[in-house]
Amino acid sequence: MDREWLEELLGKTDIVKLISRYVPLKRKGRTYWGCCPFHHEKDPSFAVNEEKQFFHCFGCKEGGNAISFVQKMESLDFIDAVRMLADEAKMELPPFIHYEGPDRKKRERLYALNREAARRYHVNLHRPEGKLAREYLERREIPMSLATRFGLGMSIDRKDVIRHLVSEGFTPAEIVEAGIARQRADEYYDFFNGRLMIPIINNFGEVVGFGGRVLDPSSHVQGKYFNSPATPIFDKSRTLYAINLLKKKKQRERINYVIIVEGYMDVITLHKAGFDTALAGMGTAFTPWQAKLIRNYTDNVYVCYDGDSAGQMATLRGLDVLRAAGLNVKVVSLPDELDPDDFIRQRGKEAYQKALDDAMVLPEFKLKNLMKKYDLASPDGKAAYAIEAMKVIKALENPVEQEEYLKVVNGATGYPIDVLRKQADLVRLPEERQYYPPPEPPAPKKGEERSAAELFTVASLVHARDYVKADDDVYPYLENDLDRRLCEYALARIRAGERPSVSAMYTEFDGEDFSPIADYEFLDGDGREKYEACLSRLKAAYYARERKILAAKYDETKDADLLGEIVALDKKIRESKNGGYNV
Repeated sequence: MDREWLEELLGKTDIVKLISRYVPLKRKGRTYWGCCPFHHEKDPSFAVNEEKQFFHCFGCKEGGNAISFVQKMESLDFIDAVRMLADEAKMELPPFIHYEGPDRKKRERLYALNREAARRYHVNLHRPEGKLAREYLERREIPMSLATRFGLGMSIDRKDVIRHLVSEGFTPAEIVEAGIARQRADEYYDFFNGRLMIPIINNFGEVVGFGGRVLDPSSHVQGKYFNSPATPIFDKSRTLYAINLLKKKKQRERINYVIIVEGYMDVITLHKAGFDTALAGMGTAFTPWQAKLIRNYTDNVYVCYDGDSAGQMATLRGLDVLRAAGLNVKVVSLPDELDPDDFIRQRGKEAYQKALDDAMVLPEFKLKNLMKKYDLASPDGKAAYAIEAMKVIKALENPVEQEEYLKVVNGATGYPIDVLRKQADLVRLPEERQYYPPPEPPAPKKGEERSAAELFTVASLVHARDYVKADDDVYPYLENDLDRRLCEYALARIRAGERPSVSAMYTEFDGEDFSPIADYEFLDGDGREKYEACLSRLKAAYYARERKILAAKYDETKDADLLGEIVALDKKIRESKNGGYNV
């Protein structure tokens, strides 16, 4: 691995600018602070050091440099994260980046295969055999320019795309693995035969799968829509349709909000109408991973599923997941059981904008949905509604919100506020789910515990404090193996007249317990006196360990020469004592 090239890459990457794409940061002194993107929190405990180009969370203890941040946020491996940052820094990749293990090789092959399949399907859209798909798009008022933007195409028969992919060097087995072909006996056939093809593209512009919409209702195929099955590069729980277009938009301008809808055609119609931050899931309830992906782009979400009852239920299942991820959620209710596609085509974009303006915040939406479930004219219905409504209100963290919605339930039921509060007191909410729990640090192995004195001493070296001297004799007195390696790394740079690169250390010592070292950078200022005291404490502890070994040998051998060495160590221990300085 080219250490100098990686350090140059980290040096050319503005970590504050990078992290600000995902997390709002506010400068206080020499540090930028924000709420941690890796666990849910209300008060900022996530710190970014602009000078040394690294981040650290005091809550969950996540930390790292620009490379590890991109790895965590975008779920990339090391090589892909480096590629992404190098592209932004306009740096040519060195040879080591092009190494490909078996898994990477497979993924790259599948990306290339899907990309070529998408091209073939799109070409088919313009061939005579694609007439059925063109007529369908015309009925849906989707112009060919928009079809090109979304890469729409057509699977014209059972064999066409397979023949084409084989001619491009892909094997039938690979085509099956990509989810495009199925095998029956010795025959391979296109899984999406006769369908409008909708490429699903991830936030890095790679085609990871397809959606297929049936075009001929008389063909007796099962299901109006098919999605690609799970593959090594496609997991529908971690994917959002049109996320690639949202990422391109964010590179040009700020994203104020996203609109979540159910279907591919809803997304395409909304984009056509100018609502070009629309996304869609993959036909399942929202997952924490998808919520985190959205939060990379904005904090504000409008959820606009179909107006029918099934769509409303799907909305409810996804809302709490979105809110738990720290998103501000509003729900758009469309009348007459219309989906967004039909609503815009029938009533226009102005009417849809009004629907967005009239969107309900989450508690209001939940309470209105509860009203539809119960007959408030009957005593039993009214009581049941109030009991369920109190569960909604009890879950609210803000007491002002709770008070406002108590008034709403009071107005709907006539129950006094005090009675409703008593009912709320009876509610026992489940423990809050933490969708992004910090990983549990491994317990230190015996003999690898790190004392406060050792941590502060090594942190002073790593962060190249002004009071650290190049000839400081530290290494022999350290017990922890990582601390010894950090000490060697830092002192070698200091002796060469350079500052240790904390950012580079996160890559050099990947996977090691760096968080206590990072803590000291953000919390401590000038610690000259403390450093000297800690170093003395480490020396005293080291001499005490040596004395214990010699004393055991003397008890065993009664060798008089050992007594002189023990006395000498006793003197060193006394000289090293720091007078009880609190470390």
